[in-house]
Amino acid sequence: MDVDPSLSEYTKLQEEECRSLLRLMEEMGIATADRTYRPGDAVYREGEYGDALYVLVSGIVKLFRPYSGTKEATLRLLRSWDIFGHLAFAGEARQRAYAEAVTECRVTKIPKVFVERAVRQEPRVAFKIMTLLELRLVQYEELVKCLLPRETEVRLANLLPILAQKFGERNNGVVTIDLRLTHQDLAAMVASTRESVTKVLNDMRNRDLIVVDSGRITLKDSRALAKLSGP
Repeated sequence: MDVDPSLSEYTKLQEEECRSLLRLMEEMGIATADRTYRPGDAVYREGEYGDALYVLVSGIVKLFRPYSGTKEATLRLLRSWDIFGHLAFAGEARQRAYAEAVTECRVTKIPKVFVERAVRQEPRVAFKIMTLLELRLVQYEELVKCLLPRETEVRLANLLPILAQKFGERNNGVVTIDLRLTHQDLAAMVASTRESVTKVLNDMRNRDLIVVDSGRITLKDSRALAKLSGP
């Protein structure tokens, strides 16, 4: 599966900017807190006070919001060097989603008061945070595109290459999404039903577009998927 070069550059730049931001904080004597989370642990919950900027150093974190009682809408899956958390510099901020560890992960937390101090003292800190927020916006926009088409098939055809770019492992010219994704997980990401996702995935397998093994999806035919995803 071909990887979008622009997305690869975004990923590389994001890691560089995150590492550089943490180095600047250390050089300035700004305190940060490192914590390890096990799968299923909550990093924070919806409605909690947004008191920090979070940097995911390793592992995978899921951002989601519950709806209709027991259902969830997955807003983003985060990987190493993603930033997250709702941080407002003016007024009080509340977290707009739950953040939960999918795998064991390490997170660096920079308290809001220290972020504000660093921004005032060092313009490079402000520039790097702005760059990281812009990169986060690009990722949001890519995921929003997945939800624009009405058909579940088109939504999945848009989503799978994004997941492959972010979590993919290449082997013999094909890319496997290195996540164990249930049909319900995918349905939560494309705002569809599990039944519709199951039907589409079975059709994609029958057409030899993908292979599903123990929850991991391998993309076999990038051109056919691109045709399904539309212009």
